[in-house]
Amino acid sequence: MFHVRNLIAPGVRPYLLSCEQSVLDASKFFRDSHIGGAPVVNESNDLVGFCSERDLVYRVIAQELDVETTLVRDVMSRDVVTADMDSRIEDCERMMREAHVRHLPVLEEGRVIACLSLRDLLRSELDDSTIQVERLSKYIRGEILLS
Repeated sequence: MFHVRNLIAPGVRPYLLSCEQSVLDASKFFRDSHIGGAPVVNESNDLVGFCSERDLVYRVIAQELDVETTLVRDVMSRDVVTADMDSRIEDCERMMREAHVRHLPVLEEGRVIACLSLRDLLRSELDDSTIQVERLSKYIRGEILLS
């Protein structure tokens, strides 16, 4: 059973958006960082929302809003599902499915320390399955005893 702490690389800073950034700046940030969304924080660095490419398409482009004057705070999703370092990976997947989201900010002492994507969780499951298959193969060949 894996926990979020097993996926978070130490010292890696999360991508964050400011609620005061323009949608244009946010979209360039997504492009330059090769990400599809990011947690949104206020001036005190508190999590206040999440902004995704989908938010930009549905709430800005489809509404024909001005990307230079529309702020992230005006189009971000406010009900953000979060995890902590001790959250189990399978619980994170369940929460993401139930909330219909592809990103999950990870909080520690109320601050965003990471953001997991559905891809991160699926990669974790694949890695775990690969390890199990290798161990079972070695067991079948008599190379190891399973405990």
